[in-house]
Amino acid sequence: KAVVSTQSTGGDMYADAVLTLCLQIEANPQAIKQSSLRSITQDKDKTTFEDRVEKLLIELYGEENINYQPKLKYITVTLDGEKAVINLKSYQVQCSNESLHQMVSTAIKRLHNALTPVNVPIIPGYGT
Repeated sequence: KAVVSTQSTGGDMYADAVLTLCLQIEANPQAIKQSSLRSITQDKDKTTFEDRVEKLLIELYGEENINYQPKLKYITVTLDGEKAVINLKSYQVQCSNESLHQMVSTAIKRLHNALTPVNVPIIPGYGT
């Protein structure tokens, strides 16, 4: 099977990171410990995830279309006069244009899924 990425360079970077992780797990499953897994959206990682959301949105829609307000905890994406507002506390998207709403929501969900560790059970005897 082949992995094909048709997104931007930012998307390629995340795809490469996920592929590298999968290959490392396949090569050495004992290296993964349940205790080392954690969610990317824990409080200490919120700022990091917010920064990654901003970078992804800039990569997808251009810096001139993104307004990041870290103190107010929101990012606004403006395309063709339509605005999508992302609440960085809940990651909910508010937008009257269904197409823009869907694009922005999907981008954030995919980023979250790519960065959130998969809960991999340790199977005794596997990989030894």
